[in-house]
Amino acid sequence: MNLLRAVAISFVLSCCSAAIVAVVSRTPVEVRAPIPDVGSATSTFTDAQIARHGAYRGPLYLAYGFSFLTACVLLVLLRGQPMNDLVRFLERVPTWPLRAAAVASAVAVITAVIGMPLGFVRGYAIQQAWHLSTQDLQGWMVDQAKGIGLSIVFAAIAAGAFFAVVRWQPRWWWLWGAGAFTALTAIMVFLFPVVIAPLFNRFTPLDDSALVSRIESIAKDVGVKVDEVLVADASKRSTAENAYVSGLGATKQVVLYDTLLEGNPDDQTLFVVAHELGHQRENHVVKGLAISALGLLAGFGVLAWLVGSGRLLRWARVDDITDLRVLPVLLLFALVAEVVVLPAQNAVSRAFEAQADHIAFEAIDDPAPAVAAFRRLAISNIADLDPPSPVVWFFYSHPPIADRIEAARAVGAAKP
Repeated sequence: MNLLRAVAISFVLSCCSAAIVAVVSRTPVEVRAPIPDVGSATSTFTDAQIARHGAYRGPLYLAYGFSFLTACVLLVLLRGQPMNDLVRFLERVPTWPLRAAAVASAVAVITAVIGMPLGFVRGYAIQQAWHLSTQDLQGWMVDQAKGIGLSIVFAAIAAGAFFAVVRWQPRWWWLWGAGAFTALTAIMVFLFPVVIAPLFNRFTPLDDSALVSRIESIAKDVGVKVDEVLVADASKRSTAENAYVSGLGATKQVVLYDTLLEGNPDDQTLFVVAHELGHQRENHVVKGLAISALGLLAGFGVLAWLVGSGRLLRWARVDDITDLRVLPVLLLFALVAEVVVLPAQNAVSRAFEAQADHIAFEAIDDPAPAVAAFRRLAISNIADLDPPSPVVWFFYSHPPIADRIEAARAVGAAKP
């Protein structure tokens, strides 16, 4: 099988997967119509709300499975002759570091192109149908182009780092590799707020002086110093509401979506901010990096064992780990490893989120804004309101909304 045929087969599979997701996601207009929340202080939602949100989320879970399957098929098909074709075509690139970067970039572009049909259905068509997207097709395509550009850069850097390490340390490459990729991860977290995020959004300081003053007061109570709260122009892309903490050290930021601020009572916004400040106080970004470092060490250790046993190299149809043609099998290993550790990664994330919630509950000293904020976020983001336990175990980086509401009410009930 040559390179063109491998890409063609993978693209056809992606198109078929996208068509299935598109058909499954089709729902009547009356189901997709928003259902205003009654503002109840309970953790329950109406049957109509649960059904509507399930109709939106179900196809997205299916799309994730198809994306994983399509990527695996592509990487398996690229083994052997297709990679021989690609590496031979790029042999004219001078020096092995540039050649490694070129081969990795080419694979990144191929992967992005293969994923585009599913990405279009999941990221544009479904979002438009459910009135979550505010983008036109041109805006969505510009974002995809930016994403592909970043993928090329990341792939080139990662490949250069990996093959440099395996050439430099033929015996202990796995140990040095884990260290190198931990450093790259930390650098990416550090640069994300100042280099990557501005490619997609414009960030401005929160200009509501009264709200800023209340945020500073809450930050003092939480024990966190806040230099600035930024607002992202998320409304140019989506109606979804969100907030997050990103960055490391000097680049650490608290960011609110403008959609969160629009029409949202200040007490609910303050709870969301308090939650993000909870992440800051507990250094969850740094802890996440430490856990990631352990995961990378374990992953490189397993990879080294597979390479040492000869199984991986034989299956990749290469003789040495320094051969650029091993790249698809390395990526397949990383992809499968990511899925295997995802439940554990999400379990840690849910614990971090629950911890940040409790810090916010104490800071606000009133469960009502927390419950109202949770319900508002659930409705505006069309969250799964009654997710099956296996879905929570595998997919959920946050506790289910009902659990978070119950936690808020429990804290409120325990207070005198």
